[in-house]
Amino acid sequence: MRLSNRFKELRGRLRELRLHLLPANFSPTGDYTDRQQDRARGYRLLVHAEIESYLEDVSRETVTQAIRDWKTSNKPSNIIVSFLAAYHSSWSVTEEIKNEELIQIAKSRKNAKDSVVEVIDLAQRQFTKKLKDNHGIKDKNFKTLILPTGIDIGSLDQTWLTNIDSFGTKRGEVAHKAKRTQGTINPKDEFESVQALLNGLEDLDKKIMQLRSENA
Repeated sequence: MRLSNRFKELRGRLRELRLHLLPANFSPTGDYTDRQQDRARGYRLLVHAEIESYLEDVSRETVTQAIRDWKTSNKPSNIIVSFLAAYHSSWSVTEEIKNEELIQIAKSRKNAKDSVVEVIDLAQRQFTKKLKDNHGIKDKNFKTLILPTGIDIGSLDQTWLTNIDSFGTKRGEVAHKAKRTQGTINPKDEFESVQALLNGLEDLDKKIMQLRSENA
């Protein structure tokens, strides 16, 4: 099944980070110098940034293309339906959305619409802002980015979803906590964790590309 160019770019970049930041040969005993561990922490931070950027980009590209196709053909698609459903729910994937945020979104919506195009254009502007304001790949972030693309979250490996949420948490620990509170980090474990995440992202990318081809 076809992969997006954006995923191929991500895969290549993660190879570069492995070469630049992790030991060429992993220790069979798990012993690493402080420098090697710090580089592994840097690896975690940069991999997280690359994955976050990929998810934002593929979501934006998928929704934008679906809107463009709809405006050309006037044929509804699963992506458009999912995108508008996310808009209708005020982009909320949990019950944690703040009242102030709901009020601001509601104020931006007019009581009457001259056309469906106006609704979709408004939804697209709000979604673009959501992407710009995104910070992370944890469960809430992930669903906000992916649900509008038409992907059924239930079709994704649930262990993988747990792992990507956990990776987002671990990134936060490195970014916001002092070294003395983090404990040690094993470069080999870090690499294997990232490879497992990449495999799941490849599966996600194939599903998205399949959806896009079906709705083209």
